[in-house]
Amino acid sequence: MLCSFNAAIMGSFYSIECAQVRAEGRITEEAIAHYDKPVNYAWDIGVGDDTSIWGYQNQGAQLVVLWHYASSGVGVEHYRDVIEKNEREHGWIHGIDYVPHDAKVKEWGSGRTRVETMTTLGLKPMLVPLATLDDGINAVRRTLPLCVFHPRVEEGGFSALEQYRREWDDDKKAFRASAVHDWTSHPADAFRYLAQAWKPAPRLITKQPKLEGWRIPPPAAPKRGGIIF
Repeated sequence: MLCSFNAAIMGSFYSIECAQVRAEGRITEEAIAHYDKPVNYAWDIGVGDDTSIWGYQNQGAQLVVLWHYASSGVGVEHYRDVIEKNEREHGWIHGIDYVPHDAKVKEWGSGRTRVETMTTLGLKPMLVPLATLDDGINAVRRTLPLCVFHPRVEEGGFSALEQYRREWDDDKKAFRASAVHDWTSHPADAFRYLAQAWKPAPRLITKQPKLEGWRIPPPAAPKRGGIIF
């Protein structure tokens, strides 16, 4: 049976990067958290659909991916409880919960945004920087070479990144730009948010120029004193 269950899938977005992860042995038990640093989370929130969450930690120039969880048909409270239980078991410090921009849209019935709901439940939501789908995919491709994965994320998490792929147009015999919407979509979307959020662009601080020489309008004349006898 000359076959490989880890071989790249035709049309896979991240086949090269995922193959490098496996070839370099970056799925390892040595991918552990530093207990003095927070573990952050990247969410893809679904309504009546799957919700997928990645837990990760920045360790210098490296990104250690520690945890993945996905479920459906449950509320935010369920995911909060799962995260808290997992953190108690591993001794992790809760960091930031990165969520997509549609999390600020108000929901029917409650009149509150998902960000507001998450905040009331003790989570720490922050919106992911807004970007196009292509920019997000490129961010994942640039992030994967910096990642080390714990084996607990391999099934259902990393395997979804390997199998996330374009749709095939049988009439044109070519791949479409759009992705196949299946079980791989939500973990891949959540990882895209992770890639866009884990290393935000540094804030650019511009120094005010030092004023020298002539200015227009000219500076006000210095105040002079009265007549001295």
